[in-house]
Amino acid sequence: MAGVALAAGPTGQSAAAHPAAPAATLSDCQHLLKQFDVAWPAHRESAHAASARHNRDLGASDCQNGRYTDAVHHLRRALHDIGVKPVKSAAPAAAH
Repeated sequence: MAGVALAAGPTGQSAAAHPAAPAATLSDCQHLLKQFDVAWPAHRESAHAASARHNRDLGASDCQNGRYTDAVHHLRRALHDIGVKPVKSAAPAAAH
């Protein structure tokens, strides 16, 4: 019984220590698409270019269809495939 109590204890504490990430948005999709599209020309010959392009296209489709969480997942994977660290979008800047 003590093993069960120990196994359950850290899980509950861990969940409280790590709040859920904010939901992905259209803005997140657009930001990651732009990041990929800007980086792509310099990385199109990378070892995982085909996978990256496939994930980018899946992400674009998911974004267009309102599946933002799936889109962000695919776009982040696409960026990783070409060796680019995904950068979280900043809050929208005020218009000039």
